[in-house]
Amino acid sequence: MEEEWQPDAVLDVRIAQVKKELSEYVEKNADKIDSNLPVFYGHVMSIIENSFRGISDEAHDRLIDDVTMKVLEVSKRSGEIEYVERLFSHAVRMRKRQSGRMIFDIILGFKLIDLGKYNQAAEVLTKYRTTDAIICTAISYCYYALSEEHLKEDGIPAHNRRPSEKALAAREQMIEMVRLCPPVNRLKFPHVLQELKINKIFWYMLRLSVDWFPAEVEFLKIGLEKARKDGNRDMRGELLKIASERYFSDMFFLRDLYHYKIEIRDASGATAVVRQMMQQHPDELEPVYYGMQLSIISSQNSAYSSFRKIAVGKKMPSNVLALLDFEFELVAGKKTETYACLEEIRNRALPKSHYLILIEYATEDAFSGEEKRAKAARKALLDSLDLYCMKILKMKTD
Repeated sequence: MEEEWQPDAVLDVRIAQVKKELSEYVEKNADKIDSNLPVFYGHVMSIIENSFRGISDEAHDRLIDDVTMKVLEVSKRSGEIEYVERLFSHAVRMRKRQSGRMIFDIILGFKLIDLGKYNQAAEVLTKYRTTDAIICTAISYCYYALSEEHLKEDGIPAHNRRPSEKALAAREQMIEMVRLCPPVNRLKFPHVLQELKINKIFWYMLRLSVDWFPAEVEFLKIGLEKARKDGNRDMRGELLKIASERYFSDMFFLRDLYHYKIEIRDASGATAVVRQMMQQHPDELEPVYYGMQLSIISSQNSAYSSFRKIAVGKKMPSNVLALLDFEFELVAGKKTETYACLEEIRNRALPKSHYLILIEYATEDAFSGEEKRAKAARKALLDSLDLYCMKILKMKTD
C-alpha cells in the first residue's frame, strides 16, 4: 500500500525528527559503531526505509551524509585516516546517488591537512578546485607548508632564501583561484570540521596573496565577499583599509566601505566616504543618493536639503526624490509631513501600485503608538524603500 501523500514541509519535520533520533543513537553508541560500521549502516537504512516510503533520493542522501558527519564528530578514531576512508566508503555505498563522493573527499582532504599530510591532501583536493574558493586556498596552503618544511630542513638563512618549487606552486594555486573564480561559501561544512581551522587557512593564504600580488584586485574582492557572508567584520575592515589605499577611486570598494561604515555606526566615516565618492565620481548619482540616505539616517535637515539640490540638478528621477522625502519625514517622526509625502507618492510616484499598498500599511504601523511595532515597521520600510530606489537608479545592491 502506498504511503499517504504529505506536504514537503510536514515531511521535512519527520526527517528532522529521525535525524535527531539517529544523532542521539550515535552519541550513545559511538564505540559500538566504530567496531562494526556495516551493521550500523544496515540499522540506519532499516530506519529510513521503515520511516519513509518513497523518500526522495536527495532527502535520503542528505540523511546518510548527516549521520556520517555525526559519526565522524563523536568517534574517537576520527583522527585515523584509514578509519575515515572506511567510514566514507560505507556512506557512499548507502547513498542513492553515487556522485555524492565530493563532500567526503573534501573533508578527507582537510583531515589530511590537519594531520600534516600535505602531499596527499593536495592530491585529494585538486579535482575540486572549482567547487569553492576555500579549496584553492587549502591546496595552496599544502604547497606553502611543504615549502616551509623544506626551508627548515635546509637551514638556509631567511635573507638568502629563494622561492622553492613548492613555494612557487603555492602562489600558482592562488593565481589559479582568480582564474577559475570559484564560488565563495558554496560548501557548508559540518561541525566536525570547525576544529580543522579551514577558515584560518583561507585567511592566512589570502593575506599572503595580497602581499605577493599587490596589483591583483581579485584577491581583495574574494576576501570581501567571504567576510560579508561570514559576518567577519574584522577581516572586512582590514581588507577595506588595504583597498582604500590601493584603489581609492574604485567604486566597488568605495561602495562596500560606505556600507561597512554604516553597519558599524561610524557616521563620520561614512560621510568621509561619500565625499571621496563625489570627488572621484562627480558625474554619478550614486554618491548623491548615499549622501541623502546618510542625512536621513542622521536626521540632518541642512545636509539633506543640500544633497537634494544636487540630486535635482543631476536629474534624479522624481519618484525616487518623493520616496526619499517620505523617508526623511518618517525617520524624523513627523506624522503630518510623512502622510503629506505619502499623498504625493500616491498621486505622482506610484499610482495604482501594489507596492504602494504595502507602504501605506507599514506607515500606519510606524505611527501606531506601539514602540516595538512602530520600530519594526520603520526598519522594514527603510530597508525596502532603499532597495527599491537603488533598483530604479540601477545601483549595485551587493
